[in-house]
Amino acid sequence: PDYIDSLATSTPVAEHVAVDYELRGCPIAKEQLLEVISAFLAGRRPDVADESVCMECKRAGQVCVAVAHGQACLGPVTHAGCGALCPRFARGCFGCFGPKERANTRALADHLVASGADRPQIVRAFRLITGWAAAFRAESERHDD
Repeated sequence: PDYIDSLATSTPVAEHVAVDYELRGCPIAKEQLLEVISAFLAGRRPDVADESVCMECKRAGQVCVAVAHGQACLGPVTHAGCGALCPRFARGCFGCFGPKERANTRALADHLVASGADRPQIVRAFRLITGWAAAFRAESERHDD
């Protein structure tokens, strides 16, 4: 550990250089990468879903881990694209694809509080993987002491 340097925060590439198009995910989905490349080569706009992970769960017939098991899940506010990987393994969504457009993080955080989550748990949930994304960062800061 004495020889390992790390940044105080992990920031998106777009905060440092101009970005024409952003692929989401940690890691990105190869299907989305192929779609973006083929769309650009064909001169068309990429057809990448702009819905939440919850919609992927519903299409897959996946039981909602938040409703059925009371687990914290960022699926309602997270951009789709992973195929609901975590919920398929009975885990709440960790938000790997970042916040979806117009994500209502406040409502989700309020629900987590009503379900018994404390402030540090909410902060950790929103800061886990894409915590520097504006919507997730703002919500985590709202709960940070």
